[in-house]
Amino acid sequence: MKKTNIFILFIFLISSQTFGQTFVEKIQDTYFDVFGEKEHFFVRFNVINYEDDAADVKFLYGKRQNISLGYIFNDDLILGVSSHNSYVDDRIDGQEPVHNGVLLYARHIFFEYNIFSHSALDSVKVLNNPILNNIYFSIQRPFGKSGTHDRSENESIRIGFGLRYDLFANFEADVNYYRLLSGKINEGHKKGILNFGVAYSF
Repeated sequence: MKKTNIFILFIFLISSQTFGQTFVEKIQDTYFDVFGEKEHFFVRFNVINYEDDAADVKFLYGKRQNISLGYIFNDDLILGVSSHNSYVDDRIDGQEPVHNGVLLYARHIFFEYNIFSHSALDSVKVLNNPILNNIYFSIQRPFGKSGTHDRSENESIRIGFGLRYDLFANFEADVNYYRLLSGKINEGHKKGILNFGVAYSF
């Protein structure tokens, strides 16, 4: 009887270990299928900023206002939060507008997607090069209202495009341009912003 119990226990332990390994492997495979097998976190720091109608190029403008943190899904999609402030010009009839005179929001939620990263979009392999494969579409929605104003988050949404290019290790050069989806809140001026920065994936 004791031998039978020991044998049953031995079989149970082996099957449990095998099941456990299989279960863990399935979870791991599912995770990689959804989120990809590369680095999953992303940080970007914009070093140079140039805004439409601005007097000059800004270097390290607002150091704490140029950081983006995100999570990389399936190597192609990034969802994250940036510390970029959202402004409109202060426009009063009969007076010269004050550039970035009104601070609207202090933060943005952003979404970035590598447009040409999937081979299904390029059956003839025209886009299979390191430049085009790293072009992304971006949309930013602000939050964290600052001051007193009547501009909503949806009115302040920005869209744009960017390019990330490998430098070395996990560092990348990042160039992006975005503007207001609608210029209505800024009297038709969409306030485009061109940024040059550095990104790191980990």
